[in-house]
Amino acid sequence: MSLEHLDETQAAPPSGGRATNARQRSRRGLVVAAVAVVLFGSSGSVWWIASQARTPEQRASNAVAPPPSQITGKVSDQQLVEKMELTGKVETASRTTITGVQPQGTSRAVVTALPAAAGKSLKAGAVVAEVSGRPVLLLPGRFPAYRDLKAGDKGPDVQQLQRALQPLYGTAVNGTYGPATVEAVRKLYGAAGYEAPAGQGQSTTGGGASSAGTARGGEASAGGGTAPRGGAETDGGTGAAPGTGGASGTGGAGGAGGASAPPARGPDTPPASAAGPAKPGELLPAAELAYVSALPATVVQVAAAVGDAADKPLVVLGSGGRQVRAALSADQRTQLRDLPADAVIRFGTGPYEGREGTLGSLHSPSDGKSGDQQGKSGGQDGAATAGTAGAGAGTGSGGGAGGAGGQQHEALFVPTGAEAKEGSTQQISVELRRSPKGALTVPVSAVWTDLGGSSTVTVTEGGKERNIPVEVLFTHEGLSAVRALDENLAVGQTLVLVRRGSPAGGSDSGSDSGSGGTDD
Repeated sequence: MSLEHLDETQAAPPSGGRATNARQRSRRGLVVAAVAVVLFGSSGSVWWIASQARTPEQRASNAVAPPPSQITGKVSDQQLVEKMELTGKVETASRTTITGVQPQGTSRAVVTALPAAAGKSLKAGAVVAEVSGRPVLLLPGRFPAYRDLKAGDKGPDVQQLQRALQPLYGTAVNGTYGPATVEAVRKLYGAAGYEAPAGQGQSTTGGGASSAGTARGGEASAGGGTAPRGGAETDGGTGAAPGTGGASGTGGAGGAGGASAPPARGPDTPPASAAGPAKPGELLPAAELAYVSALPATVVQVAAAVGDAADKPLVVLGSGGRQVRAALSADQRTQLRDLPADAVIRFGTGPYEGREGTLGSLHSPSDGKSGDQQGKSGGQDGAATAGTAGAGAGTGSGGGAGGAGGQQHEALFVPTGAEAKEGSTQQISVELRRSPKGALTVPVSAVWTDLGGSSTVTVTEGGKERNIPVEVLFTHEGLSAVRALDENLAVGQTLVLVRRGSPAGGSDSGSDSGSGGTDD
């Protein structure tokens, strides 16, 4: 072995020594960790034992009940008012559907003009629609036209026509279709831009009006004319589709819907055939008149278009003032049904804000079409025409539009003041009940009620308490309206609401106590 190889062998440390050193360092780390855990656990145990240690004085102090304490409130003279808040829509009180009439001798009636747009306000004499070149003229009336009128006719329908024409042309109301009425009818057509139809088969240039026309159902009237013409009929505001019998005249004027009535002639008026040449205005076809309960009327819906067949709903008109329709729950309907006669109804946000109104009627799914009438709706004349109707569907007085009233509970409120735009949103506040004069208001938790149903409040003054029996009138939103029965209860007195440690009378102890009044 060389000297260099010997030196390298002596310089290299033995591998067994390195492993021994590593094991020694690991054992030292484990010992240090174990010592730390033991010290920490000992410190925690000492702290817990110290925290649980109590002197006898401390234990006695913790065993004593806390001093009596009270939560109090005040008696006030605030008037307690329970209200119902609703949201409704403004609508007209009466709706009338105008439906076209098929001219005789033709396969159909055709809509040739619709000058009345939705939302437009119409006055007496306005043209609602034009059917086969002939106008449908609007007039105020309680029942629909049920026959064609000719010179010499008499009857309630003549009187209704004369009443409608009187404000326009000073027509006398005598029930006879005489020369003055003929002249007023001629002026009515002229103001609308049409020539009035003439009698005795004399067709005018206005677009094919027949000499005698037809009755409402399309049957020939007593004059016998059968020439084609246009026109329309109304549902009379009853909600029934025209021509089904639901729009017959009222007050003895109607007869069966669609049936022709022979004209009544006055003894002093000769038949038109003996009166010489026919004159414009001597004939007034029923299909060219549309009566509504009140004017002006608003066009609620235009249901047809120019060029359509006219034997269907053309226009829906609203008239007779305004009402507000609001949806109700079953409980709300019951509350409104029992509403006191002097209850106050005020309108909030909306076109009638700040004004008062009345409850017109109530409706529920089980009511059918009639509803529960609560009062007379403003703007209605009490006639059969004073109902609401959708296009071919609706109800009687104060009823639902478009049949909506049959699907949910509803209330109709009648506002005071000027008319508002149909469809406007309106808030309604209904006062259900109000605490009477002399009643006091206390927090509901101040009323203590025993098992027998007797109620008291506890007044505390100068550290003394006294119980005062009271009658609870009603409770609303955490307050009770009460009346003292045998002792005076004054505004500003302090009442015990909740107490701890020593309830009223000192009969109980140890827990919070309190009681609330009940809603009677």
